[in-house]
Amino acid sequence: MAESGPLSDLTVVELTVHRAAPFCGALLADMGAEVIKVERPGVGDPARSQGVGPDGKSAYFMVNNRNKKSVTLDLKAEAGQEAMLELLADADVFIENFSLGVPERLGVGYEDVKEVNEDIIYASIKGYGKTGPLKEKKGLDLILQAEGGIMSVTGPEDGDPVKVGQALGDLNTGLLTTIGILARLYEREQTGEGGQFDVGLYDAVVSFLNEYITNYSMTGEVPGTQGTSHQTSVPYQLFETADSHIVTGVGSDERWDDFVEAIGREELADYPTNADRVEHKETVISIIQEEFKKKPTEYWLDRLTEYGFPNGPMNNVEDVVENEQSEARGLVEEHDDPDWGECLMPGHPIHFPDHDTSIRSPAPRLGDDVEEVFGSLADEEQVEAWREGGAFGDD
Repeated sequence: MAESGPLSDLTVVELTVHRAAPFCGALLADMGAEVIKVERPGVGDPARSQGVGPDGKSAYFMVNNRNKKSVTLDLKAEAGQEAMLELLADADVFIENFSLGVPERLGVGYEDVKEVNEDIIYASIKGYGKTGPLKEKKGLDLILQAEGGIMSVTGPEDGDPVKVGQALGDLNTGLLTTIGILARLYEREQTGEGGQFDVGLYDAVVSFLNEYITNYSMTGEVPGTQGTSHQTSVPYQLFETADSHIVTGVGSDERWDDFVEAIGREELADYPTNADRVEHKETVISIIQEEFKKKPTEYWLDRLTEYGFPNGPMNNVEDVVENEQSEARGLVEEHDDPDWGECLMPGHPIHFPDHDTSIRSPAPRLGDDVEEVFGSLADEEQVEAWREGGAFGDD
């Protein structure tokens, strides 16, 4: 297995903070790209100090910035802008997630960068994208989960809407930006030309509505909170057992008789089609739930597996960490961070049989790689001139 990933020839520069854009950079870094994170001198990414972890390297920061290098640049200084453009002149990709207009004011807008590197792939992440009436509005994951509609269908049935436990909007934005970068890189291979694109957190959250939008257009009905159930398929949800919970579903009417036999409740045979079960959902679910509560989870896992129905327990974080499947797939990695010590990190979720996508290096300390990165771009005299001009902040 090659130690370098499939993107080992790619150089990415990111001017990013918080989660969405850094997550994109981390995915690219995991796959072998050289990712250079540009941070504000003396301060760095605010995520460094948010949450559990050593000073300047929180768990939140460590997860989304592993396998990267860190340089500090003061982009309000002329020397800092000059050094940044020199860095971008040799890059394949630039990722930024600053407020609309800020990159241009800092001298690193698309047109500025294109002057020194016409082949650059320029990826922008904004709260609401770069167009539309809300383009200048600031956006956070919590706000976008509400405004993008996903919160309205999340929560107990007939209960109050709730936020998805993880920052779904941030993470999906990072995924979509990664896809956009790879698409632009492929296009560049065909045409020889770079290009720009943008992704809004609002866009990323709205995309999760998926069939809800089409269903609404067909029926005129606005969906409410769904609990763990499915809008158009019954049964498909979480059930309480004698000792915990289980999830299962029936994917086709052809298997319904088998499910009735597995559960052992013959009256369920009165609802042979999904349409019947949707119409009489409360009755059907009540019968199934009554039966599931009679026996422990392990019994039902074995029973449903025997009959060929998808099923699983409701795991918490500890359960997932200790799960044999997580270990087999490399989804939880043991990591020795120089500032924190031993800890666990999420592994890369894409598996290449001929590449190693494990964590190669810890999240960097602020400005750790200034000398290495800029020393490879310019001679000592130029680097010293940038330093005297305040490019790297106060050393």
